[in-house]
This record gives sequence, C-alpha cells and structure tokens, in this order.
Amino acid sequence: MTPPTKILAALGVAAGLVLGFVGSAGAATPGVPGVPSVGFAQRTVVGSDGQVHRLKLAATPTTLPAAGGTVNVAGTGYNRGQGIFLAFCVIPDGVVVGDPSTYTSLPTPCLPGRDSKDGSSRRITDSDTGTPGITLPYRAGGSFVTTLNLRAEIQDGVVCDVDVKCAIVTRADFTATADRSYDQYIPVSFGK
Repeated sequence: MTPPTKILAALGVAAGLVLGFVGSAGAATPGVPGVPSVGFAQRTVVGSDGQVHRLKLAATPTTLPAAGGTVNVAGTGYNRGQGIFLAFCVIPDGVVVGDPSTYTSLPTPCLPGRDSKDGSSRRITDSDTGTPGITLPYRAGGSFVTTLNLRAEIQDGVVCDVDVKCAIVTRADFTATADRSYDQYIPVSFGK
C-alpha cells in the first residue's frame, strides 16, 4: 500500500500540473487507465483588499463506491486573508455548477465533520484558532492539499444521487458566511 504522504505529494504535483491546464470550470477529465477521474473548478474573485485571486480546485476520484471512500483534494490561488471551509454538501437548488453567477445560496446541508478522526470536512485558514486535525494552514500561494472521507448519506435519510446532488465545495468560513465569492463545486457520484 502506498503511504498517504506519497499519495498527497503526488496529488499536489499532479494538481499543480493539471490546474495549470484546466480550461473550463467544472470540467471533468475522463478516466485514464490506472488513473481515477479528476474533477475541477475554478473562478476569479477580487478580495476586499482589491487583490485578484484565481481560485482553482481539483479532486480525485469523483466517483466513489456506494459505501463511500476517500477523495484527495488540492486547491491554489485562495485568499490567505480569508479562511474557507472545504466540505461535502448538497448542491443548492438553482446552482449551475461552473456558473458562479448562480452561486447565490449557502451550500447546505453538509456532511458533518466535527471529529478530527472523521475527516469529512476541513477549515483552511492562517488563523491560529481551530480544531487540530480539521483546521489546516494555507500553503504558499493560497494552496492546500488534503483528503476528505465521504459517504452517500449526507444527512439522516438524505442520500446523494438518490434524493439530492452533492459536491465537494469550498466556501468562506464562519468569518464571512454570507460571502459567496469563494464558493466552488466539484460534483461527486456514488456507485450502486
């Protein structure tokens, strides 16, 4: 079995290469033999300080077994002055993935992830506050590399691909909950 640090390092390198060549938001790369599918999202935002941030997000795999599994996630270009949540949430009604002009509602409900052992959500921030194992600092260039543990039942009685459509999302953290400019979506599906 490959150690998780090697997988994350490889994902970081691959995400860096892949993110540089992504041409459209929400695009998905067809599976290459031996390589799981990769989902992408990107958008450009202007921070409150007037700085331009080119947010790019990648995740692999984007199709999981019915029982769920672990997804590798990498991002770059985020505003280090604004913390974000990285989570697995229901895609709100009216949101068209890849069209940020439709990102007007808070992505919710999300897979709960309060326990650091759970691994179903992360907070990325340069703030010194947070829960160990859940809160991670940004890396250079507003980047991050981590994993999320996902399952199809996102809430009691609510199942992705059956009742709702779900995605790995980024959004501004609790310091700016109403700010939709950091919202990004990478849809995830589950096998039968």
